[in-house]
Amino acid sequence: MAKTFKIKQTDHSAQVAKDVKRRNRLNSIKNELEAGRITSFEQIFAIMSETSISTEMGISFYAFRKKVHDAGEFTLNEVMRLAVLFGVKYDVMADFLRDRIKTKSKSRIFSE
Repeated sequence: MAKTFKIKQTDHSAQVAKDVKRRNRLNSIKNELEAGRITSFEQIFAIMSETSISTEMGISFYAFRKKVHDAGEFTLNEVMRLAVLFGVKYDVMADFLRDRIKTKSKSRIFSE
């Protein structure tokens, strides 16, 4: 019976450690987005994987990857979900995505 308790305790400890790592990653992304130091999705993916983010957003990996490649494809709902996931205001996330669109676009609409 003692072994069963230790196994359950270890499983719980592993889950707690995993949750702490997740929170730390999300907090790092939040802080860097708010400070304007993250300027690409690659910087986000260096902290948290594409797979993890797409899973947490509830969209397929391939759909997420396509939207990352063309940030204009993110829906308003998805922008809100990203903001909530990273713990930032909607405006911070929308500005980040708008800057990704501007970087790739050759349209005069985005020239300043």
